[in-house]
Amino acid sequence: MTAVALPRSVAADITVRGLATAQRVIAAVGAIVVAVIVADVLIARGSGEHVPLVVAPILGVGLLALVLLWRPGVLTAVLFVAGGAVFSIAVPVLALSVDPTIDDQGPYLLNRVATAVCLVGAVTGRALNGVAWSTAAFLVGQSSVVLGLALAGSASPPGIGPLIVFAISIVAYLTLALAQRQSERQLEPLASAADDVRGADQRRVLERRAASVVHDTVLADLAVIARSPGALTPRAREVLSDHLAVVRAATVAEPTSDPASGTLLGDALLGLAHEYQWSGVRVDVSGAEAIGDEVSAATRHAVVGAARAALDNVVTHAGTDRAELVVGARDGTLTVLIVDDGGGFGAADVTDDRLGLRLSIEQRIDEVGGTVRVWSGPEGTTVMVTVPVSTSDGAS
Repeated sequence: MTAVALPRSVAADITVRGLATAQRVIAAVGAIVVAVIVADVLIARGSGEHVPLVVAPILGVGLLALVLLWRPGVLTAVLFVAGGAVFSIAVPVLALSVDPTIDDQGPYLLNRVATAVCLVGAVTGRALNGVAWSTAAFLVGQSSVVLGLALAGSASPPGIGPLIVFAISIVAYLTLALAQRQSERQLEPLASAADDVRGADQRRVLERRAASVVHDTVLADLAVIARSPGALTPRAREVLSDHLAVVRAATVAEPTSDPASGTLLGDALLGLAHEYQWSGVRVDVSGAEAIGDEVSAATRHAVVGAARAALDNVVTHAGTDRAELVVGARDGTLTVLIVDDGGGFGAADVTDDRLGLRLSIEQRIDEVGGTVRVWSGPEGTTVMVTVPVSTSDGAS
């Protein structure tokens, strides 16, 4: 079962990132607005020729905000705060050198860059990350304004603009942090329940595999022994020994290889057909020689296991002494047909407690992304197994 993030956690993460994005948009747009205001003030004071010099650092912090908005991350956040600090120093120095009386009405125009720096926002989806970055940005921005005013020889205070923006940011992020914490506490029982469900699903999968192993080994072998007219052949004894080894292993994990089947799927299917010489049913194979390259162990195991289960059904239920196993691969799809001319059965009438078709064939093929189709009637039965094979599998 694939683990997915719980909806409330996702929503909280999106909210934090959305707030950070809004802050950066405000910083970028605000820088443009402030640049226009500063330019208007300088022109009104007769210093229009100095407008580009003074507004350049203001537009610079706006540009850094756009970079942070485009690629949010630790590196761009550090660049935004560090660049903002430089620009926060530059604006008072340049503006007061052009017009020493520009701060007569207060430092409003001189601390706008520091105010923008406080809008750095959270870098991750955690609200406490926003608290940390906002605090660092405020300290850096406010210190930069103080230093810039000192270098310009101004006695003007740094102003409360950055403090107001910082306070609003802190309140917003702390509220979100509290909401995230409460949500996590409420979701802890749900997360535990989800783990229990995943564990139960995994146990059911293992139980189905165990039932499939028993059906394919112990039950099939008992059926063969019951139908054997005399002593078992050496080949039959070898197969029974292999099956006993599987049961003795006491595991139902999917094998990474299938030693009894060889390394090539074609060889494995030919070997499978050979096993049934002692069962009273002759199995004719066609197309297996064309499957010359390896497929994945999981796909090979599923196909061979499903074919064996279908042939076991022929031996046990079909009432015929002949079956065909036809193999073909084309356009990334492998198809195996198991055909007999026996009495047939009603596929729709097979109940869920019948292990052969449900577990040993359909479920096994479904686990590797394949499909199973069954046609059955008085003229016989055809089981068609289709599985995808990737280019790396190499089926040709």
